[in-house]
Amino acid sequence: MTPRRVAVVGGGIAGLALAAGLDPDRFEVVLHEAEPERKALGAPLGLWPSALKALARVGAEPKVEKPGAGRLYSITGRPLSPITRPGLLAVPRPELLAGLEAVVPPSVRRVEQAVADPASLDADLVVGADGVRSVVRGLVHPRAAERVETPYVALRGVRPAATPSLAGEYWGRGLIFGLMSFGPSGSKREYWFTTHRSDLGPEPLDAATVLAEARERFAGAARVVRGALEQAGPDTIATRLWVAPPLPTYVRGRYVVVGDAAHAATPNLGRGACDAIVDAVTLAETLNAEGDLRRWQAKRLPLTQAARATAGTVMRAVTRS
Repeated sequence: MTPRRVAVVGGGIAGLALAAGLDPDRFEVVLHEAEPERKALGAPLGLWPSALKALARVGAEPKVEKPGAGRLYSITGRPLSPITRPGLLAVPRPELLAGLEAVVPPSVRRVEQAVADPASLDADLVVGADGVRSVVRGLVHPRAAERVETPYVALRGVRPAATPSLAGEYWGRGLIFGLMSFGPSGSKREYWFTTHRSDLGPEPLDAATVLAEARERFAGAARVVRGALEQAGPDTIATRLWVAPPLPTYVRGRYVVVGDAAHAATPNLGRGACDAIVDAVTLAETLNAEGDLRRWQAKRLPLTQAARATAGTVMRAVTRS
């Protein structure tokens, strides 16, 4: 049988997981990635057991330690409750991508060029794994083509571990700060992030400007919060948070969307990378078994759309001024 041709738009987490999972004896896969040099960037990602099991099925299960325990605090540092994260692993994004790269079959062809018109791709199936700015999403559901801007900006940074006992999230009116340790014993680092409402823009945001605004907004926060912002260096990443609009379908004709292209959400539930991995691996398994894409969708769409909506609700509740 002639292999089916699959074009994967986007070579990030979801795209690599799909390419790794597709049977090379059955599919001719072309992976389109516009910015491969960005793969070295990124903070650690929290992976829940469902994603870890999916990674294991494609041979890319990460070998990292569990993050330390954390707590939920008020923004001023008053302990509120412990945060339980059974089975969670903190995996640096570059390590996750490298692990997936290592199991992508050599038969997968790479095209390092942006896809402007996915309808022109010569393929039996076109999978949009191209994130919240997806160019494929509009072919699946035209009214959901454009990403949706939120009123929130985020700062992210990594530093040597200094305060593991203060890990967790700090919530206040209109403000969120998070701190998580990761890495092997003896060389642990801390990932920190902030989120607050802001009118700054347009993109790309200037990190120094966002930092100055955040230092002002978080001036009354706990010492660990203020310390992270004061020590933040030029490698701090500043972004506007964008989400995908609600989608009633992930499949239309020869087009499919997975990961953030289908359900990008605010990061409150920590499920973005997890759901991208599970989407991609289960889609590959469905295709390998000649299964019905509608049945795959029936399993993935309700769960991921509910998570997208819930994350937005949590963000609005926590950051209400």
